[in-house]
Amino acid sequence: MTDLSQELRRCQPFASVDQEAMLSLVRTGDQLDNYLARFFRQHDLTFSQYNLLRILDMEDRPLSCGEIGERLVQVVPAVTALVDRLLKRELVTRERSESDRRTVYVNITPKGRQVVAPVVDLLRDLEKEVMSEMKRKEQKELIRLLGLVRSGMNRAVERRASESLSSSGL
Repeated sequence: MTDLSQELRRCQPFASVDQEAMLSLVRTGDQLDNYLARFFRQHDLTFSQYNLLRILDMEDRPLSCGEIGERLVQVVPAVTALVDRLLKRELVTRERSESDRRTVYVNITPKGRQVVAPVVDLLRDLEKEVMSEMKRKEQKELIRLLGLVRSGMNRAVERRASESLSSSGL
């Protein structure tokens, strides 16, 4: 196990445990993001593209862009642009709803399934490798703790948004 202070070659101790925990999350997230980016690049995909294809593959029915956006692991500002890139590669199809022309449904193509299928098992192997230092019980505790971090972050975002609105007079 590496000590974050040594890893970052800090000349001063962290100001608080809160700071060390936050920076540790940021550092780990950044390293994981880079690791996954390299992994998916080897398969001519991005994480978001894989995630979208995998959602459609598992659901096995067309989904609206809104439904896809709700299910993506990473927030993607423009699901439509992500779909456009996959459409150009013929990995998905897009079709307007008959009842509501504003709604667009996206479906995975057989070619899309061929692209995503081999990556699923390779990603499972990578997940096992990355998490190999932790016992199953520790992994479950990590999941629980990260859920608490997301809850705290969401509360902080909501509080700051309401403070911003009240200070602007809205």
